[in-house]
Amino acid sequence: MNDNDNPSARNDPYRTGLRLWADWTAMWNGRTELALTLVAPRFAVHYPLPNPTDPATVCDPESVKQWVEGARAKFERITFHYQAGPFVDTSAGVVAGPWSAEIINAGKTSYVCGMDTVAFRNGKITEYWTLSKESETVAAWTQALLP
Repeated sequence: MNDNDNPSARNDPYRTGLRLWADWTAMWNGRTELALTLVAPRFAVHYPLPNPTDPATVCDPESVKQWVEGARAKFERITFHYQAGPFVDTSAGVVAGPWSAEIINAGKTSYVCGMDTVAFRNGKITEYWTLSKESETVAAWTQALLP
């Protein structure tokens, strides 16, 4: 029995947050059809601007699926990972955590890291915030702060 078949798990905001985070990551790792069941009918994305995608166009399950497919199509391969977290705020209905991604493009490997926050209601993702940067840039910032 998985959490979707277990009524007590469906009503547990902590387990719901963990499940949504794992499924959101799986969606970004290529199972884009998950957007159709993960995302609420009304959805909002928040990311740093300027961005080539107008956030108003990413507003429902189908548009999220298309957005993820378009983002993934820019790379030969991209794989997202999370080791710390996620961290679930059961009162607010929010799950957040850091992530990293390995990207292969033109035969070269690079790395990106970031922080995502996902809001959820009634077992569906309603909003998404993200920040990301190439890992080399983050490493340079970190080194600049050291004595």
